[in-house]
This record gives sequence, C-alpha cells and structure tokens, in this order.
Amino acid sequence: MRETKLFNSETILSSSKYGNSFMYEQEQQIQKRRIKKLQWFFVLLLVLGYFAAALAQTGLNDINLNAESVFEPTIKDAVKLGDLPEIKDTVKKIANINYGIVSTPLVSKYEVIPIDAAKMQNEPLSKLYHSLLKVGMGTYTTPYGEFWINSLRTRDVAYGLHLKHLSSSSHLKDVGYSGFSDNEGEIYGKKFYKKHTLSGEFNYKRNVSRFYGYDTTENKLDKDYTKQRYQLFEPVVKLQSHYTDSSKINHAIKVGYYNLKDLYNVAENNIKLNTVFNTFINKELLFVAFDADYYNHKLPNDTFNDVIIKLNPYFETHGKKWMLDIGVAATMDVFTNQSSTKFYFHPQLNAQFDVYESIIIPYAGVNGGLQKNSLRSLSNENPFITNTLNYKNSNTKFNVFGGLKGNLSSKTSYDVKASYSVVDSMHFFVIDYTKNGTLDNQYKVIYDNTNLFNVSGQVKYQYKEKIHFIAKGNYYMYKTKNLTRAYHKPDFDLTFSAQYNLKSKIILKGDVFVIGNQFALTQVSDASFKYTTEPKLLKGIVDVNLGAEYRYSKMLSFFVNFNNIANTRYYRWEKYPSQRFNLMAGLTFIPF
Repeated sequence: MRETKLFNSETILSSSKYGNSFMYEQEQQIQKRRIKKLQWFFVLLLVLGYFAAALAQTGLNDINLNAESVFEPTIKDAVKLGDLPEIKDTVKKIANINYGIVSTPLVSKYEVIPIDAAKMQNEPLSKLYHSLLKVGMGTYTTPYGEFWINSLRTRDVAYGLHLKHLSSSSHLKDVGYSGFSDNEGEIYGKKFYKKHTLSGEFNYKRNVSRFYGYDTTENKLDKDYTKQRYQLFEPVVKLQSHYTDSSKINHAIKVGYYNLKDLYNVAENNIKLNTVFNTFINKELLFVAFDADYYNHKLPNDTFNDVIIKLNPYFETHGKKWMLDIGVAATMDVFTNQSSTKFYFHPQLNAQFDVYESIIIPYAGVNGGLQKNSLRSLSNENPFITNTLNYKNSNTKFNVFGGLKGNLSSKTSYDVKASYSVVDSMHFFVIDYTKNGTLDNQYKVIYDNTNLFNVSGQVKYQYKEKIHFIAKGNYYMYKTKNLTRAYHKPDFDLTFSAQYNLKSKIILKGDVFVIGNQFALTQVSDASFKYTTEPKLLKGIVDVNLGAEYRYSKMLSFFVNFNNIANTRYYRWEKYPSQRFNLMAGLTFIPF
C-alpha cells in the first residue's frame, strides 16, 4: 500500500524561518513525488484495461480459475509518522533570580596600633630684654646717645620709654658757628581689651640750630646770636576697635594736641581729632573718615586761628584679582585773619587689577586734598626759616596717577608710577632780603599756583635677613604760574640703600643719596650798588655713607659709620654748606 507523507500549512510555516530558499526546495520535491504517483496510476490503469479487454473477448463464463491455496487477503497497518511541527523560540526566558549576601564577620589576627594626631609645635619665642643703650662719638665733636626701655611680653599692657641725643660743635670754614643739638623723648603705653586697644603717648622734642649761613670775614658774631630753638610738647590718645563680626562698626578715634614754640616766642597750638569708621554693606566695605584741626598761630605782631574740617566717605570693594575704592572728600577751611571760609571737594578713586599672578599689577586713580602749611611742617623741612612767616594752605585740586607694581620673585618687588597734579598755593623757600640790617640768612615762604609732573619708581630685593637692597627715585617737572623757577625744589632725587648680614655677626650697611640741580633766589648788585634778585643754580648733591657693626655677643656690639665719604661741600639750602667727611664710632649694650 502506498505510503504518503502529508505536509500541512503548519509545517510549511515552520519552515519559513529557514528562509525562502528552503521552502522552494520543499515545494519542488513535493511536485516530483506527485508526478511519480500519477505515472504509476496511469500504468495501473493500462494494465487493468488490458485485462478487462481480454475478459470481454473470452467472457467470464469461459474462464475457470482453480485456486491452489487458500488466499486470505490482509491489509498491512500503515506506519504513521508521529512527528508534529513545532516552533523553536530562540528567545530564552530567564527565570527570576534572587540574589543575597550572607555577611560573615572576618576576624583579623593583626592588631592596629593607634597613631597619635600630629601637633603643630610652637616656634620658640625669642628672648626679650628690658633695655638697650647705644652711645657713640664722632668727628666735629659729635656725641650720640640713645636709650630704650620697655615691658616684656604681656597679654594686657605694653609700655616703654625712648630717649635720644645728637649734637655737634662743628665750626665750618667761611661761615658762622654751625653747632646743633637734637633731643627727643617719648613715653608710650598700650592697654589691650577684649575688643579694643587703648594707646597713648607723650612726645617731647627740643631742637637747637643756628643761622650760620653768613660770611665771617665781614661779621664776627657770638654763637648764641644766631641761635634758634624749637620745643615741642605732644600728648596723643587713641582708641581702636577689633570687631570680627562684619555687622559691627569698627572704629579708630585719635585725639592729639601739641604746642610748638621757638626761641622768639613764635608759637603754634594744634588740637586734632581723627576718626575712621567702617562697616560692611552687602559685600562692600564702607569707610567714613572725619577730621577736625584747630590751629592757633602766635606771631610777633599777630595772632590768628585756622580751622579745617574734613569729611571723607568712601567704599572699598575687591574681587579675586581686582580692588577698587571710590569716594569724595569735602573740606571746609576757616582762616580768621583772612575772614574767609572756603569749601573744597576732592575726588577719590583708586583701582588696581592683577594681570598675572601678582607679577604685573596695573593701577590708576585720582585724588586731591588740602595741605596745612604750619610752623611744624615748615620748620621740619627747613630749620632756617624766619619767625615772621606768611601762612597759606596748599590745595591740590586733583592728582591723576597710574603705574605698575608687582613681585618679580619671592625676593624682588617693584613699583613704577607717573602722576600729574594741579596745586594752588604750593610753598617755596627763598631768602628774606627785605629785612634791613640782617645777615640775609633766613628763609621766608612764598606761594604760587603750580602744575607738577612726577615720575617715581622703586625696586626692593630682600633675601631672608641676609641681604636687603632698595633703590628708589623721583623725577620732578614744575611749571609755576608767576615765579621764574620752583625755588629749592630739586629736579630729581635718588636713594640707594643696602645691607648685608654675615651670620648675624657682622652687618654692613651702605647708603647713597643723590639730589639733582635746584635753583635759589639770590641777591646781586650792579656797579651802582643797586640790588636785585635772580635765580641761582645750585649743583646737585651726592652723599655716600657706609657703616659696619660687629656683634660680639647678644648683649654687646660695636659699630662705626663713615658719612660723606666723597668729602664734598654741598648746599641743600643756599648759604648753608654741609659738613664734609665725618666718622662716628660707638657701641650697643643691653644693661638689663
């Protein structure tokens, strides 16, 4: 019996996953099988038709069939294929997996030894001494002495005393007796509170000089005839706060008084109040400064007062690389002898920006202010002034400046600046030729409106405490309104200072001071003895000084100073020559 293998639609579909080529081969095989079956079917029909025709010719009755055996027809059971089509899914289903960590303590046999926390060890404090005495003697019969005594380290108070004496009995060639004497004394103290510091001091100065700038071939005078003396008494009290809370108002209040009197009963009294308050507003720091000065001038023939009140609010702010402060200063000046009250307003602006790691820091700004020309300030600048001075205050309308500063290395820094200022009533010193019968060796003060251009710079190098060097200088260009020259104002000045410390045993010092040319207003006469004044050029000054100190022990050292090594006779003020080469030697001692 024929065996057929059936293909259903499921079988065909299941084969689709193997691609179109596989299906095409299956269909071809099925078609071939069908053709073979049809062929066999036609062959069977032909055979049956042949036997049917034969029977038809002979007839069924003529045929006798003899069976030799018993035939039992049977049909063999068909063998069926039990394979069913199945779809194999390539996506595997992952059963849910639960993870868990079983913690088992691990006991180590190694025991860790604890290490103590590191502690910053305080540097040992240097030993302080109660006192220091320095004495010496120099040429031109120049004794020198200086003494300090102070408290040691305390948390509550600090106090001390300082005394100094320097004099000379020099008598320079072709001029009068030029001896001088400078005496100073200072007592100071501080009291430290939790949030404030209260400090006070009392200063005393007694400076004796002589008007020695005259020709001794024409005048033989006693040394006391040209004597001048300035005596100063000055008590000062200051209170300063130290709040760390930014919401608090920090303040510094200073009250001072001084009395300055000369040998001819010319006196000056000053009461001064200086205050500064500052607090934060958001991130900006607000400063408010208030100053009040009262001056009483007593002249031989007159007495007058001067009151200066100044209010200066300004803001200060800064970023990571920049800083800025901006404000304004309002000043009121009341002169009683002139019966005038003047008001001044001066700008205040300072800005700087760090271009590259504190190496290049450009800065610029504008400011101004009122400068008090007092007996104290003028006599400190020129001790040979007359006792009948004309007082005016100098007003710097504005001063515009800009420059560069920075650190070239950890040891070297620099600062270069240029400025231009307009000043009303700038002061100048000239010899007073108006006094008949005098020696024409005393200076008076004149004033003129002046424009000033200034270029300044300085370079500093310091290597630990071993080497210290500083060089600085100024160039000045004055343009006066009425005066022919800016009298006794040098056109430049230079300073070079160096110090070398050799193992704290030998210390070498050197200073070079250079002052450029300057003009003085001098008196000349013609053939008819008619006197006139004209500018006179005073040559520049070069002053070289050297010093050495040998520290024998912490308690005792020796020093020697060489001044004006070039042995030049120069003039800072007309008719007043300086001392030539001079030497001073001495010792420094710690008594207790």
